[in-house]
Amino acid sequence: MGTATLPTDASQTFTWDSTRDKAKTDNALLASHDDTKTFSYGDDEISYEVTALGTTTTVRLGRE
Repeated sequence: MGTATLPTDASQTFTWDSTRDKAKTDNALLASHDDTKTFSYGDDEISYEVTALGTTTTVRLGRE
């Protein structure tokens, strides 16, 4: 749960920072407790880093 300002033209590669809504995530077991999270968009894919149990990995979301 967070907010971000995104460009209106998705034809470009860009990154943005989402600011966490602490009231909605403080008690959520699997929610990130980082104040901000950086997301990237390019080649029809959104990616971001996730850390769990001491391991960081990049999540990639794309269209089929």
